[in-house]
Amino acid sequence: MNKILVLLSLLFSMPILSSELPIKLTGTIDISVRNGTIDANFQLENIPKLNNYLIHLNSSFNIQYFRNEKDSFNYTYEKIYDTRYSEESFGYFFRNDTTKNKFLPDTIQFKYTGKFPVITDMNTASERGDWKGNIAFNGKTIRTDGFQTAWYPILYDIEQDKRYDEVTYDIEVICLDCKSIYVNGSKPITAKHGSFKREKPVSLTLFAGEYNIGKQNGSYYLNSGLSTPQMSELGRLTSSFENYYQEKLSLPYGENVVYIHTAPISKKDSWFFVSYPSIVTINHNKSGLSNFFDESKSSWFKPFIAHELAHYYFGTYKKFNSVLGDMFTESLAEYLSLKLTKQLIDEKTYLENINKKLNKLEDKTFTAIKEVKSSSDYGDRNQYVYTYAPIIWLAIEREIGEEKMWLWLNKMLTIETEKTDYKFMIEALANVLNDDNKLKFLIEKYFSTKNSVINAKVQLKDTINKT
Repeated sequence: MNKILVLLSLLFSMPILSSELPIKLTGTIDISVRNGTIDANFQLENIPKLNNYLIHLNSSFNIQYFRNEKDSFNYTYEKIYDTRYSEESFGYFFRNDTTKNKFLPDTIQFKYTGKFPVITDMNTASERGDWKGNIAFNGKTIRTDGFQTAWYPILYDIEQDKRYDEVTYDIEVICLDCKSIYVNGSKPITAKHGSFKREKPVSLTLFAGEYNIGKQNGSYYLNSGLSTPQMSELGRLTSSFENYYQEKLSLPYGENVVYIHTAPISKKDSWFFVSYPSIVTINHNKSGLSNFFDESKSSWFKPFIAHELAHYYFGTYKKFNSVLGDMFTESLAEYLSLKLTKQLIDEKTYLENINKKLNKLEDKTFTAIKEVKSSSDYGDRNQYVYTYAPIIWLAIEREIGEEKMWLWLNKMLTIETEKTDYKFMIEALANVLNDDNKLKFLIEKYFSTKNSVINAKVQLKDTINKT
């Protein structure tokens, strides 16, 4: 493909921009890392007109008011707690006094405060109990993600299953017992007070407290424990992974990632999460990220980083809603990680990872993808999205070939749709195959039968135990 065709491919594969202005967050937040307190005075602007909505705020916040733009009166609000929409937050809404229907102003002021546990002594900490959606104070830092912790007001469209966690912002962060402050999408600063602005929407991770900031080759490393050569090596690895994805998907990768390391507030919890462009590592490793350069750990670390980097496409570039959205987001990121592992890491690790998944699926049956109607149909959610579904994608790739598989993923990322559901997925596949008989065959073999695991194993038989 020549350079002109590549350029046209990239241009025409970009999502169509909405005429809707992005929501903007302005105001001030005052934090104490030692005391575990948050005092926020925010405003949301450019709020779209929605009939059925909720505004999520973390359930630990006490609301002083929701106020109109002119600062002349407070809105009377109602709140609900519904785990279908959020397990960490209350959902707030306003009613019209006359019609009793919900109404939504285009600008709202929010003032609220919260006090959270500060866990500094691991001897008395819980074994488990820290997670992505937790606003976590460990005595040295505060850690939040974006939409799940809801530390800032997040609009949710119930009808379209759409969260407006990605916002532009112009906010002030004050933390007098902090050394450094980082707001997702802005440069981290060494200061106790700072102004942060961004014109491109992003989900707001907040990380502030006592930590050092490193920078190498355009990327930042917060509390990483990495030497300068190690930062360079991680940057080189990251760039090679990003280049692989953008070449295969024919879609440009986004901005440089920010690596963050911090300790959990429980004894045994350890995990990664992505709130692009941040990749956050949570564990009790005192040397930060440096132990990942131990060769004995690279067999799991590199594929894990590949998975997290893949979430730029499946999670940021395109957000997937509907009951299958979670499965698409996680399983396709895992599929990309497997493909990259084979190509850029080593085939032995690739085969080991596939066989681990196949062994976990031994004698198991799952709800057919076509029949998933609610999250409970996943059964064991982690096994469904990280183990079962990636094996299905690998088997389908064998059926249709790599070229069409990459094109299918491109279509799923670029086709405009209100619902990223089963119908959306099948229509994208039909667009690539242009063969009704082949499509029917794949549906019957992988999407509408409880025998899909058996069928996938037959298709992948040449990889089984080939290590």
